[in-house]
Amino acid sequence: MTKSPIFPEQWVVIEVTDTQTMIVRQSNGNQMQVRLCGIDKPEQALSKQATEKLQSLIATNDRQVTVIPVAKDSQERTVAEVMAYGKDGVEISFQEEFLKSGLVKTRQSGVECPNQIAFENAQRLAITARVGVWRQNKQNLR
Repeated sequence: MTKSPIFPEQWVVIEVTDTQTMIVRQSNGNQMQVRLCGIDKPEQALSKQATEKLQSLIATNDRQVTVIPVAKDSQERTVAEVMAYGKDGVEISFQEEFLKSGLVKTRQSGVECPNQIAFENAQRLAITARVGVWRQNKQNLR
């Protein structure tokens, strides 16, 4: 992966390509494919729930999201943190929401996301609550 400068950018989601990848566009027509950093793909059993969660998060602010690019992966996707503003004006981190729901686990990929500590804390909440992947069996807790 190659490093990318960290600066937030406003985008509109035009397509979800899988449970952690989307295509976004700016008002000037620029498009890019974004993969959520810091999380693994959901397990097959949770894939449908994860897709529904992603669609719900995207709908939070009429498909408008903030993208914080971190790196480019081997497929030239932008690896980034993605957020939307909720109705009360509070930022909602897509990664944190996935992790708190137990739909995914944190990923140690050599790319350090700016909010990695918050991601780890969100995962701890899911482990404690035994939701999602953490509900399945005790072996996952290791």
